[in-house]
Amino acid sequence: MSEPPPSGVVSAAVPERGPVPSALVEAIFSRERLPWALIGVTLGMVEGATVAVFVKQGYAPVLPRATVNLAVSLVAGAPTLANIVSFAWANLAHGRSRVSLLVALQAAFALAVGLIAFAPTERRGLLLTILAVIAARMLWAGVLTVRAAIWTANYPRHVMARVTGRIVVYNEVGTAGVALATGWVLDHRAGLARWMYLLACLAGLVGAWRYRAVRVRREYRLLAAEAGEGIAAAPFSLRMLREILRADPAFRRYMFWMSLYGAGNLMVASQMVVLFTDRLHLSSTRQIVLLTALPYLLMPVFLPWWARLFDRGHVIDYRSRQCWSLVASIAIMGLAVLTRQTWLLWPGSVLLGATLAGANLGWNLGHNDFASLGRAQHYMGVHVTLTGVRGLIAPPLGMLCYQLLEAARPGLGIAALLLPFGMVTAGAVGFVRMRESRQAATPGPQSR
Repeated sequence: MSEPPPSGVVSAAVPERGPVPSALVEAIFSRERLPWALIGVTLGMVEGATVAVFVKQGYAPVLPRATVNLAVSLVAGAPTLANIVSFAWANLAHGRSRVSLLVALQAAFALAVGLIAFAPTERRGLLLTILAVIAARMLWAGVLTVRAAIWTANYPRHVMARVTGRIVVYNEVGTAGVALATGWVLDHRAGLARWMYLLACLAGLVGAWRYRAVRVRREYRLLAAEAGEGIAAAPFSLRMLREILRADPAFRRYMFWMSLYGAGNLMVASQMVVLFTDRLHLSSTRQIVLLTALPYLLMPVFLPWWARLFDRGHVIDYRSRQCWSLVASIAIMGLAVLTRQTWLLWPGSVLLGATLAGANLGWNLGHNDFASLGRAQHYMGVHVTLTGVRGLIAPPLGMLCYQLLEAARPGLGIAALLLPFGMVTAGAVGFVRMRESRQAATPGPQSR
């Protein structure tokens, strides 16, 4: 479970409806498919559940359980923790050409992932792995921040979710494929598992090289819009974050409920890896299939439906519906762990796939419904910086809760799942209330 997720795949799953993307949009899209698929392979090796299973299986035999479980929470939360530095990427990108910067970030990300291949199986190796994962995810935060501006400029709003959703699917299929391969290697050739990171590094470098062919549509207009906001010389900072939240009460409330919902999501991810290993004794392959491979491979099935829903209304309306899939997924998986009925993990994993497909669109594009073109990147900076704060706090807190309950009575640790479940449910209810307030304030059809 992570936060934070093409044409042929999507079309085969569900026919698209609504306005058809123009030939120019399709041409731009065609240049993005292969690079994001290759970089998805790199991303898959540091995706929360995959790297968490790698750490749990690789270091549990040689280091204390509490140490390894803490490491699991840190690497599972790293994708979100790393976003705390997104303001730096927003500053670096503001007013600059996007593609060359994005290519450099992609290449640096791939190299950071490759470092994990050289981490020895001992305490120092665990520390190197944690640091490399965090560094890689910090660079990926830069990729997401810069990519958001490119997508906003390249794809018209009325088709943005469907077009970018197709790109995301290519990315996630690459992630799922390498995750599945990693699980098999951990079960059958554990000593070779770390070299998967070197192969993923090479795939990422090739993807970065191919991305050089992408162009930003009317980039001069994007740069002029940024300059026109009168903030080109003002770097994104915590002060700007506070100013944006103070000046935009709707976005502030949206961020509050996202923080509560997202913190619960982050807590449950590392808890599930530990419970799957210590309580259910699942193999590495099965864990990765349930938490990464199957959900990501199901994204082409769910994503077109979510994209149409996203394109029809405001992100508040969208989130008020999309979030309940994660509530249901946690409930079913928690019940499976409690009763040791492992067959229930499969419908929970399917619902997790639905969650990832929908959350990916909302996370990458939702801030655009509050921001002007020139401030879109700053709003994204606020979003991902707050995401980083909860990534810093939530996973270790969730694991601490688990460890304390286990220490009080072996087997009681499963009750720790109640905390993230309650937070995710409260967040979903919060979005419903936001939607109701918005409908009451604006009678009639809701539009962006």
